[in-house]
Amino acid sequence: MKKIVVDKDLGKKETFEKWNGKFLDGTSYDTVHHVTEDTGIMKPIQSLDGSDVPLAYVITNAYGDDSVRNTLMTIEDVSVMRANCSGPILEEDMLKKGLKLGEDYRLRTPNSYQLKTKSGKWGMIAYSNEINSVMIGYKRGRFTGAIDSSGWVKENPKKWEELQVISRWNEIAFRKANTEIYEKQKAFCDNHIELEYRIGGGIFTTLSANRYHVGQSGKMGAHVDSGDLNAGMTTMSCFREGDYEGAYLVFPRYGVAIDAPDNSVIIADSNQLHGVTQIKGNGQRFTCVAYCDNRLATKGVAGKSERKIGRFAAKESGNLEDFI
Repeated sequence: MKKIVVDKDLGKKETFEKWNGKFLDGTSYDTVHHVTEDTGIMKPIQSLDGSDVPLAYVITNAYGDDSVRNTLMTIEDVSVMRANCSGPILEEDMLKKGLKLGEDYRLRTPNSYQLKTKSGKWGMIAYSNEINSVMIGYKRGRFTGAIDSSGWVKENPKKWEELQVISRWNEIAFRKANTEIYEKQKAFCDNHIELEYRIGGGIFTTLSANRYHVGQSGKMGAHVDSGDLNAGMTTMSCFREGDYEGAYLVFPRYGVAIDAPDNSVIIADSNQLHGVTQIKGNGQRFTCVAYCDNRLATKGVAGKSERKIGRFAAKESGNLEDFI
């Protein structure tokens, strides 16, 4: 496997304050790695035993057939619940929707807003800009604490069945990239997450399907994935259609942009701030993030009962580091 060692670290706090929730451009990275072979990208530090600390891996030719690709290309759902991913709320864009600041909506954060209800009060739900992204799989209710399949799964049972195989292919890529981290993540799932909440019986509980194309969602704002295992890694399938440039996966802290090839899987430290740059051209990029949501842990020391809800539940999330 080809190895690349990053030569800079611009600081976690500094890059978070500069880029979190914002769209990434050419100033957010110095180097684009156009990957054509299995590649490991390492942070500019080493662990106590002198081993490399991975930022990301790219495993090429990761899928043995087109079943996952074909299903992903049929997904056109949009979300208005991904605040940092969908970029800042701009007053001129809201006016195009017929919404006036202070009268029809108010900002909750720079990337989310609340609508005024018929009673004249501000609604509790915070909305974001639209983005071609949908959560698929299992989730824990924010207010109930109960674990259930997502709405998309219930509405698309056939497609959900077709996507089960993504777990097998992504696990093969993960194991090939870093067997040690894979085995630790598998142990966490085996010990703390019920089999019924694991996609295809594997180490992933949840998917995020994303589509990038000019004219709608052409980029994704800088963010840190919530719910991912603190000491684990997240996998992302990447499929390309047509000719395009851009749509790089960027880690601004390290000044790195990754241009992943078609039919590849990226295994990355999603606890690092990351986003996707603007796509340019006539093509499309389809990605599907497969990850283990630690909030679904119900067994062992890292687990929490489905009855524990709200503020109390938020204090007891599963943690791979605690398990290790």
